[in-house]
Amino acid sequence: MAASFIIDADPVFAYTGWNLVHSILKHTALAPSDIHVQCTPEVADRVLERFQSLGCQTHRLTRFGDGRYCNKLAAWENLRDQDIDHVVFLDTDMICISDFTAFLPKDAIGGKVVDHPNPELDLLDDLFNRAGFADRPPIIQVEASEGTTYQGNCNGGFYSVPSRFADTLFDVWRKRAEQLLADIEPLRAVGKEKHVDQISFCMALHETALPYVSLPSNVNYYLHFPGPHTQFDPGRPLALIHYHNQSLNVLGLLEPLGAVEPHEVEGTRLANALIREHFDTQLFWDLRYDLFPERGSGIGSRGDNLAYKRDLLVAEGIENASSVLDVGCGDLEVVGSLDLHDYLGLDQSRQSLDVARTKRPDWQFMLAPCDAPAAEFVICFEVLIHQRSLDEYRQLVEYVAQRTLKRLIISGYDAQDDHVAANHMIYFHEPLRLSLEATGRFSSIQQIGGHSDVVIYRCDVG
Repeated sequence: MAASFIIDADPVFAYTGWNLVHSILKHTALAPSDIHVQCTPEVADRVLERFQSLGCQTHRLTRFGDGRYCNKLAAWENLRDQDIDHVVFLDTDMICISDFTAFLPKDAIGGKVVDHPNPELDLLDDLFNRAGFADRPPIIQVEASEGTTYQGNCNGGFYSVPSRFADTLFDVWRKRAEQLLADIEPLRAVGKEKHVDQISFCMALHETALPYVSLPSNVNYYLHFPGPHTQFDPGRPLALIHYHNQSLNVLGLLEPLGAVEPHEVEGTRLANALIREHFDTQLFWDLRYDLFPERGSGIGSRGDNLAYKRDLLVAEGIENASSVLDVGCGDLEVVGSLDLHDYLGLDQSRQSLDVARTKRPDWQFMLAPCDAPAAEFVICFEVLIHQRSLDEYRQLVEYVAQRTLKRLIISGYDAQDDHVAANHMIYFHEPLRLSLEATGRFSSIQQIGGHSDVVIYRCDVG
């Protein structure tokens, strides 16, 4: 068996896909090589490399049709020649909390009925008519309302397909999707264009008469709004939560509006525990700057903290320096308004650098990690606290130390406390002063301030 999902250029796909992979590995018997991460052409190579580091198979995906909503239809092309007997095609905004593979029929295609009648049955009937169908699938109840739809109109987040049916299914599915895209106006008129893949899947099932089983919502459980789950089997575990991206909060955790019942609350707790355990800083910050630009780099570069750091840097002579290296420049909120010479900003988030370039197109920026040149004045605010391992932490301390020609202003922790221990985004490894002393680079190391829960040191060379 294999699992397949698609990552598009929007950073949310890589972040949620990362969590999905770890959840599948934790709760099913699938190996990393059984997980196929399919990336659209715009996705950066370094994203593929992140998933390759886990042992996942990665592929470049050729977009299908309009290139927006039907890309699952292109996914089978990369899997056709693989030695796979069964494929589950997933959305990335899902997370596994128990073994969903136990629900899958071996001899039939499987899916979960749509949450709402998307589109309404009368329009769906008209689309079948326009497509030339003489008969219709059985009418069934949708999951989250009183509406009805045709059997096989499944929520597009989860399709279970035995490989022996895949060629036949995908050939007809593609044909029907192309017809709908060419005759899109009825769907566009009601704002339902994004459901082309689901409707064409339903048509393909009906046309091919391939065996199909309607699965319980245990394997595709919506949580982005509160509502009834008429297809849920309470005698079996909740396996796969479909939370939708709107459920992500500024910390990258799930905060779904639909988590009301005890099993939903517990499922969300388990999902968040897994996200914390496998938190990826690089993928998170791209997500954060994209989805929550108002929060950006965090409370350390907003409000009073922002003004405090800016004033401190000016007092320490940053505007008089002949060159400035800003390691972890973020969205440039702190230094963007200063008069700096020969400035170079580094960050591991492409999204943050895009924001920074719009604020100061006259400055230079590089995507970290990189071999940046040394500078007279180096800044490293609230970057050390996000280093997951002691090795990463010490490497970054050494990196900024070796690139400081005259003065380094750096923040971090000098002690562990309960707040740090409880937060999945920040880490304490050792007292910052000791780390700085261990470099042997500085003639003077002095604490010159602090804000929130970090201390700030001035380190001078020579």
